[in-house]
Amino acid sequence: MSKIKSKLKEWLAMKTADCKTVSPLFSNELDRKLSISEKFRVRLHLFTCGACLNYVSNLKFMREVFRSQEENLENGNSGIRLSPEAKKRIKQKLI
Repeated sequence: MSKIKSKLKEWLAMKTADCKTVSPLFSNELDRKLSISEKFRVRLHLFTCGACLNYVSNLKFMREVFRSQEENLENGNSGIRLSPEAKKRIKQKLI
């Protein structure tokens, strides 16, 4: 069965759009709803291309990290702390 699946993937890879053509849709999908044809192109390409599947996984991870950091900053939980000396130097430069 896995031999048939790999042959199908090879055949589909030859028939589908290349990475450079499809990759802009990966980030677009995070920002807006894709059309049915765009969604089909993305899913079909990801079925055949492990590199792009990894790329999309990394995009989603980075998006979650950035959202988490944004929430932390909005809630005052940035984890960034200045020493009293650094605060004093900044105040002096601003005056």
